[in-house]
Formats: sequence, C-alpha cells, structure tokens
Amino acid sequence: MTTKPTEPRRGVASSETAREINRDILLHTIHLHQPVSRADLARLTGLQPSTVSVIIGQLIEEGWVLPGTLGHLPRGRRPTFVTLNDRHVTLAVDLRPENANLAVVDINGKILGRDSIPLSAQGGSKAEIRKAIQNIARAVRPMRAAAGDRQFQGVGVSVSGRVDQKTHRLLFAPNVPWAQIDLHTELEKVLETPIEMENAANACLFSERWFGNFGQVSNMIVVSVSEGVGTGLLVDGHIVRGRDDMAGEFGHMPLEESGPPCGCGNTGCWETFASNRAGLRYYRELVQESKLASFQELLDLAKGGDVRALRSIDKMMSYLARGLSMLVAGLAPEVIIVVGDCTALWSRICPLLESRLIAKSFTSHTPRVVAAMDGDAARLRGAAALVLHKVLFGQAGFK
Repeated sequence: MTTKPTEPRRGVASSETAREINRDILLHTIHLHQPVSRADLARLTGLQPSTVSVIIGQLIEEGWVLPGTLGHLPRGRRPTFVTLNDRHVTLAVDLRPENANLAVVDINGKILGRDSIPLSAQGGSKAEIRKAIQNIARAVRPMRAAAGDRQFQGVGVSVSGRVDQKTHRLLFAPNVPWAQIDLHTELEKVLETPIEMENAANACLFSERWFGNFGQVSNMIVVSVSEGVGTGLLVDGHIVRGRDDMAGEFGHMPLEESGPPCGCGNTGCWETFASNRAGLRYYRELVQESKLASFQELLDLAKGGDVRALRSIDKMMSYLARGLSMLVAGLAPEVIIVVGDCTALWSRICPLLESRLIAKSFTSHTPRVVAAMDGDAARLRGAAALVLHKVLFGQAGFK
C-alpha cells in the first residue's frame, strides 16, 4: 500500500505577527507624514480604520506616539493628529582619527546638544585608546544631564572601518587605531548603556533613510570622503554586507598599481587619490612651501578663491568621480549621496561629478548626485538612527 506524500507545512502568519507588521508600517508612516490623523493613516497604509485606532492607542500607551493638535474639517468630528514622541533621544558618537563628535539626537533627528573632543589615540597603543574612551565618557555625562528628563534609548557609534555585526568587533580600520581593543565592549562599559556600532558610510545610509528625503529609494550609494573613502551600499532595499561584513571597502579598490602607498598595505587604492589626505597632497605638490595641516584649512583657502587650492580639490573630485563611475556601472544606483567636508564646495564639485558620470555612462540613466542632507552631522544622525531602528523595530536594519 502506497502512502500519499505529506505536503510540506507552510508558514502561517499569526495574528501577533500581523500586528507587529502593521505596527511597523504605522510607525514608518507617522514618521514620514507627521503630524497625521488616524483617518489619513488608514488611507495611506490601506489598513482598516479600526486596526489603525487600536495600534495607535497602544503606541500612545507605550509612549512612542503623542496625540497632537486638532485638525479642521468642513463638518463632522475634528481629527486628532499624532506625532512621534520626541522625548525619546539617543546619544550619537562619531569617531574620527583625531576627534570624537558627540550629539544628543531626538527621534525626529533634531540635534539637542553637540560637542567635539580631541583624541590623542594616534599612537595606537591600548593605553592611549582607553584614555580616549574615558575622555568620551566624561564629555557624555554633562550632555545627558542637560537633556533633562528625556528618555535615553542607547548609544549609536559611527566609526571608520567595518564592524562584525555578530561580535561587534571592528574588523578592518586602516586609518584609525580603534581595532586595537574591543571598542564596543569598552564603550559599553564606560557609558553603561547598550550600544549599536556601525561603519560610518552605512550609518549615513540609515540617516538618509530615516531622517532624510530618500526613505523610499531602494538602490543608493553613500560615499563618505574623509581621511579615507568609504561606501555604504543599498541594493534592492537591503544593505550589502558580504562575507564577514566586509562589503563596501571600495576605497581600497586599486586605481593605479604605481600609486601612493595606502594604509591597507597596498598601493594606488582609490582613497589615496580621492580622500582629504589626497587633496592636501595635491596642494603641497603645487605649493612646496605649504604648511597646511588640515583639509579644513585647504577648504578655507578654496572658499577664499585660492586657485591652487581649488585645483587641488578639483583633482581630488575627478578621482572621486572615476571611482564612482565604476560603482555606477556595477550597481546601478538611483542616488549617490556624498558625505564629507568637501561638500562645503558643493556648487563647484557637484557639476564636476555629474559631468564625469554622464561621460562614462553607457545608458541614458545616470544617478542623482546629492550632498548629505545635514553635512558633517550625517554620521551623527546615522549613529542615532541605528539605535532608533533597533528599539522601534527590533533590529538595526531597514524595513
């Protein structure tokens, strides 16, 4: 006697799962359209008005949503608008080679307080790095106190380098000394708060998706230009992480084998031609007697019309465009977002980048090229968004 094969069991969404999905949808919709009425939420999401009312009631009870002002209609009951509760805040930490930028950021992206402290960790010894972490902790305390009775949800950390999402260890950071220690554990210990840590370019993706104007874009590249060049990649709505969370290190893509030595141990990497350090090098090649010590000084000269400073930054941007054209050919992004001090000259560099990308394109579609919506604060808001996604949706990824 033959036995009829058993059909494989299919997963069935429970009512609890459906509620969680609907809750996430409503939180995102409130975030995008606030202040917004329950009736408009039902219309925007396609959910039943009764479902919207029940979930909004729960979110108000949990403290994530606030009932706001009353709306006006020609007739009938006046609707109550709801907003996200900006009493929820995070501490954002952006670690650079020479300083740490700190900010208290609310759930809507408003920076409530900000500070920057110099770091003396360039030697790379564990003792120096731990001293730098203690300095960060001392600077954080008055910032938290100044925020009063707001509800802290954790600490987000943006750092140059790749972060293992399972162990939280910094895997690869050729331009900064932080990989010498277990940075995540050390910070969590001194700050006594849960921490979410992410690569700076990926953090900027979070910033643009949560606080910026590109929440609906599914294919996007963030290129962070600072002491090196890092990229965050959003493909079909998901961050590309790759094996061992190492995807995105296009800064170490070789452009010229005989080029300058790179911190990664190779020569001629993209970032040796397109980073802030490269811009300074180009200027020193033109001005042998130059005593410029920082990229900000080079920017100041360029803003003042110094021809050699402008030529140096133009050369840096031409190399940036060269690398971006390769990424565009391979990833077909809708948008490229540039983050970094160089965006202070955006009216000059944007046409240069766009023209180079158009010249190298083999299709009629080229991506929009935009500066990060909040300049040097993009990495801070990105660090804050890491925490907000985790506490609101149970994960630090996109929905």
